Amino acid sequence: MSIQTDRLKELLEEKRILTAPAAFDALSAKLIQKNNFDIVWVSGASLTNAFLGNADVGMISYGEVKGVVHNIMTAVDMPIIIDVDTGYGGVLNTYRMTKEFETMGVAGIQIEDQSFPKRCAYFSGVNVVDVKEMASRLNAVLKARENKDFLIIARTDAGKSLGFKEAMRRAKLYYEMGADMLFISAPESEEELNEMVKSGIPFCTAIVEGTATENLNMLELEKMGFKIAKYPQTLIRASMKGMENALKDLKDTGTVSETKGFVVTSKQRNELTDLSMFTNLEKEFNE
Repeated sequence: MSIQTDRLKELLEEKRILTAPAAFDALSAKLIQKNNFDIVWVSGASLTNAFLGNADVGMISYGEVKGVVHNIMTAVDMPIIIDVDTGYGGVLNTYRMTKEFETMGVAGIQIEDQSFPKRCAYFSGVNVVDVKEMASRLNAVLKARENKDFLIIARTDAGKSLGFKEAMRRAKLYYEMGADMLFISAPESEEELNEMVKSGIPFCTAIVEGTATENLNMLELEKMGFKIAKYPQTLIRASMKGMENALKDLKDTGTVSETKGFVVTSKQRNELTDLSMFTNLEKEFNE
């Protein structure tokens, strides 16, 4: 039994919403833990941006994701939920992936009904498979799962191409198939969000800058009835902006004098990356 799976179950049983910023590497995960959030979300889009330098158009592999997740799990002590896209291949690949992530101690996964190659839900050209194919993916995940508390979130991207009504229909079907929680990507209004939770099905949602959800706060989402609010793009986009500002300052002025206002100090960097702990360990090992 995974300690973090048990911890996530306890958190979900509390009558409050869980805020889940998305990490894209071990350092961003450590910052999430340092700032006292309860869970870490691993976003496929953010990870693809950071790891490959590419847009989220289905190019990252299971092995690459698994390596980053391993580093994140080594760096933090908190429940981790992974966006596993469409399952990294056929149903046997999905089965293997689920087994391995659960064995590693991941607390849950989110799997979606997009066709392959998948792409960010906010891009054009998003297409979904039929319900039967998504059922096969869910069957593989459910068969692989050994601990019933290992969280399975089923995501549908049907809203953009087939409409919100079809997205809701699919969400209900995926719940009946055995998913623990549902996610409908890219909602277009607060009314759609309210309709989700009024269905009585456990839902999570995503807050994405520049979309219909960007101004909603945790209290509003909690009152609606959402279980988890994830922020899949916030940290990667904030880091991109910070690096862009620093590089522009250096290019324009030839110095980094203006950059000091938005970078951590050396002391803060060393504290976050555990320099003193490793220094002390090194001394201990050499005694």
